[in-house]
Amino acid sequence: QQEAGVKVDWGTITTTAAVFQIARPSLITTAANAQAYDGEQRNRGLELNVYGLILPGLRGMASATFINPELTNPTDPTQRGNAAAGVPDRTFSAGFDWDTPWVRGLALNGRVIHTGSAYLTTANTLSFPGWTRLDIGARYTTTALTGKPVTFRANIENVTGETYWLTTGTYVTVGAPRTYLLSAAFDF
Repeated sequence: QQEAGVKVDWGTITTTAAVFQIARPSLITTAANAQAYDGEQRNRGLELNVYGLILPGLRGMASATFINPELTNPTDPTQRGNAAAGVPDRTFSAGFDWDTPWVRGLALNGRVIHTGSAYLTTANTLSFPGWTRLDIGARYTTTALTGKPVTFRANIENVTGETYWLTTGTYVTVGAPRTYLLSAAFDF
């Protein structure tokens, strides 16, 4: 693996940029429906991030990753240069966390995640479409109950009920439907 990057702290905002190359054995499914290593998969990419305090009480982050997941030395020469299975060529995410001015300790948050399409096989004949998911939530921190900080969280993941596939290599699973999460964290 090779990687080079730069990080700049602008005071309240931080930016990063990195280029990378990762070479690893390529996993394929054989005609006998078995898993085997076959040649090399080379992932070259660019990753960009920005995060920090946008305004007093408003924090944000955004990231973008672009990947070229190429088969560089497969046994089947017709697959040379094909995209590796299960690796999307792009992912994006952005989020915020905002301290509300009307209730001390209450913050609202949200994020958007986008993942590009990915191939299921190294033959690049079957692919799954890209997907976008929206998550929202709230956080309330108080010391009124125990004299020590208690944080309550309520989140909704996949607000729009998007139906999507998660892929990794040749492993595929259905993405989670709309999900409601409640939690409390107590400091001792």
